[in-house]
Amino acid sequence: MYKLPFLRAAVPARAAAERGDTVVVADTALLLQAIALPATAPLAALARRWHTLGPVLWLWRAAPGHAADLGTVAGWNCIHRIEPDGICEALRFYRGDGRELARLHLLPDSDYLAWEQLLHCVPCGTTEPPRGLHQRLREAAWSRAGHPWQGTVVRFCRDIDTGRDWLLAEAVGTVSATGRRRALDICAGLDADLR
Repeated sequence: MYKLPFLRAAVPARAAAERGDTVVVADTALLLQAIALPATAPLAALARRWHTLGPVLWLWRAAPGHAADLGTVAGWNCIHRIEPDGICEALRFYRGDGRELARLHLLPDSDYLAWEQLLHCVPCGTTEPPRGLHQRLREAAWSRAGHPWQGTVVRFCRDIDTGRDWLLAEAVGTVSATGRRRALDICAGLDADLR
């Protein structure tokens, strides 16, 4: 799966020379990830609908400066639970060895109606099963082993280039105070850096 590294647009971007036009990108525009949608049909169908969700918290595990590779996702499940600090609606993505690769969390700024439609239209694996103490401890240990968690509040959008579907994640410049606080709480639980 081809993906671009993290990019920050600090200078105007030039379009292809044959077109002869210049595209100006704002200095604050941060393109976090541009990836080809995965070949797995259900996952690709799920990812194609992420642009409808609005601002979400995107968490991934990769070496610093690298983006998550959805091509290595072997499975995923949904989280629906009420926590002491509010409702938790999320998707968790796993590698073949069972380790968690990425998470997508809804925030108060997200579109919950689009979330419900997404869950009805696309099978998203199983809901998170009830976990015993030993499972929670193992999960906590696994969440801190390997590459550190990285997170940012993004808005996904689709881009079609040369007949290939791409999923783009761009940092959201403004988010509500409640949304920012919720994102910080989620990141603190995973020892993740919120960018």
